[in-house]
Amino acid sequence: MTMLPWQAATAAHVEQLLELDRLPHALLVRAPVGWGEVYFADWLTHRLLEVPQTRSDEDPLAVSARTLAHADLRWVQPDGAVIKVDDIRMLAEFAVGTRQSAPRKVAVVERADLMNPSAANALLKTLEEPPAHTHLILSTSQPGRLLPTIVSRCQSLVLGADELAARRWLLERWDEQVVDARLFEYGHAPMACDEGLRTGEESLLPVLSLIARAEHPAQAVDGLLSLDADRLLARWYRYCVALAAGQLSETWAEGVSTRKLAVFVDELVRTRRQMLYSNSANGRLLLERLSVSWRRMCASPA
Repeated sequence: MTMLPWQAATAAHVEQLLELDRLPHALLVRAPVGWGEVYFADWLTHRLLEVPQTRSDEDPLAVSARTLAHADLRWVQPDGAVIKVDDIRMLAEFAVGTRQSAPRKVAVVERADLMNPSAANALLKTLEEPPAHTHLILSTSQPGRLLPTIVSRCQSLVLGADELAARRWLLERWDEQVVDARLFEYGHAPMACDEGLRTGEESLLPVLSLIARAEHPAQAVDGLLSLDADRLLARWYRYCVALAAGQLSETWAEGVSTRKLAVFVDELVRTRRQMLYSNSANGRLLLERLSVSWRRMCASPA
């Protein structure tokens, strides 16, 4: 993985701690949404294991440690919308085991904020008595969802959000006109913007305009179902903010009342929570309801 320019200072700090043999055993890698905390955890994992990163020509930013076959590594990912206690128990058993070939063992919990209460409590026991020669790496863009006792037992590595460096990085990969047109939708988060462009996500505004005028808005959700739910609803929310600020010149946006917009935003936030944090959420049904509410709000703005 190529080192992301806004993460270089944090990487240099880690290198200094390693040189002094002072790197803590429990590390919490934190970044705003879309700024690459998982990618930094990937670099850190390879660095601690002292193995080279593998890069794909098709996707040089691929997180290769997830599938790295190494006896001294355990990488835990969410199972749908949750990290379950059994995964953390297996990680704990690994943590107390014997090193095989690397100078240290590494256990990673990706999206640690998605641990259910049982999983979080199981991890806390391991953090309270960190095994020797083992580093636990937690990555998250939602540190407020973690138990305070977990946060307090980890050394935070906070990845800054340098918008100027991020834009320069994006311009090395994409046309300037495309970058400037899409950064708003992705909250100026470079990794989210880059992934959206790589996966062919179209601008959301034409879709919202279509739904606002559609006779049967629920029929317009087919194209939305293929999109990343988190990015989709975050992009939709930003257009709500722009609508509230009077920054949309679309005819259907004229005169939408603040009261009705606030009601819709509440529904949008609830929908996002259900889609992200429930394995039983019916994505189609939730998006159909949201589309109908959007059409109703735009059709009767007063």
